Amino acid sequence: MIFESNIFFMRWLLFINRIALICNLCFILMYVLKIVKGIETYQFFTGTIVTLGYLAILVNFTTILITAIFLILGKRRQITTSLFLVNIVFFLIEFYQFFIAVN
Repeated sequence: MIFESNIFFMRWLLFINRIALICNLCFILMYVLKIVKGIETYQFFTGTIVTLGYLAILVNFTTILITAIFLILGKRRQITTSLFLVNIVFFLIEFYQFFIAVN
């Protein structure tokens, strides 16, 4: 039973990392939408992208925190390192954009 719950949490962690990556891609699209003109007619599309883009920093911080705890506990082989590093890079960019380079 303990082994099954461990697999469940590792799959959950991978799922959360993928959700964070999707939010990070929406963060990039959010800034692309600022440049592109004439996309305002698709308000549902742009609203979803902007919402996920702003939500990215919160999801990313939570994901990095949980993944770091698992890494400290020694669960390294179940965690995709490249996905974790990409999320850290995106988090640093988002942190800079939201809190340091406030326009």
